Amino acid sequence: MQYVLSRHDGSIILYPGVGLWSDGSHHNLVLNFFGNYQRPDVVRDDPARLLAELGRQARVSNSDVVISSEILSGHRDISEFVAAVRAAIGEECRVVVIATVREHRERVASLYNQRIKDAVIGETREPDVFLVDNPERFCYASLLRRLMRTGFELVVLNYHPAEDFAARCLGLFGFTPGDVPLIPRRNVSLGRVALIATLAANRAAESREDRALFDAALSRIVNRFANGDVLFGKTAIRAVRNLFIADRKFVQQQFGVDIPRPEKAVSTKPFVISEREFDALNATMRELGDHGARTREHLRGFVTVAEPVS
Repeated sequence: MQYVLSRHDGSIILYPGVGLWSDGSHHNLVLNFFGNYQRPDVVRDDPARLLAELGRQARVSNSDVVISSEILSGHRDISEFVAAVRAAIGEECRVVVIATVREHRERVASLYNQRIKDAVIGETREPDVFLVDNPERFCYASLLRRLMRTGFELVVLNYHPAEDFAARCLGLFGFTPGDVPLIPRRNVSLGRVALIATLAANRAAESREDRALFDAALSRIVNRFANGDVLFGKTAIRAVRNLFIADRKFVQQQFGVDIPRPEKAVSTKPFVISEREFDALNATMRELGDHGARTREHLRGFVTVAEPVS
């Protein structure tokens, strides 16, 4: 959605070209505003300058302004950011906060995938450990209660059904069905084999250069994108089941949004690769020198004699 909005011509909404991240989000605006420079890929800029430019763009447009950054969900002082944006625009304006909710296990799988792919974070936990380690952070109640306390109008948007999510989301901004552009697939999750290979590379990496070499080779992994792969085992799912059920009920009762029930787990240990898949990865890892050798050692721990579930 951020990619599409960042390329919109401004005829329906204004998506300010200020503080944009490479994916089209406003992460650079938000991170500079809050002085968060932990990531080396932040483009440092003067937040006052960014806000001034945002205000200038808003004042010459008759359209609503949309700012999008998932990073805002992690800040308790979102009201401070909104106040700064209002001041930059220079007039009182209605504020609507839009939060999207997704089936919990799907959300965790997506977050896990992104953390594995992100070379800066370099996640090294296996998915079951990631799921059961403080699972409250994957629930919506705390976030939505915090957003409710801001006093801003809050819209909770259901990600499901995913097939028409883009049209429904853009509809909130005033797009009609005929206005909805073709939505490209962006930042697609890795499939089981590529995900395990990247996890092994994270564990083996001794420098950012190691991960950069692996990322260059990642494109040569066959069928590297997700296709309904199962990530979590039954034991881990049972550990968080009641917590997610309660959170699903909260969202339904408070906002009338029905998050779908998850599909049943089909395996006790789905996060493995076969000998055949290991052999196929071997050829790619050989190109990576010492890092490839260390990665292969970690990969060996994921090999099973049985064919993994797909």
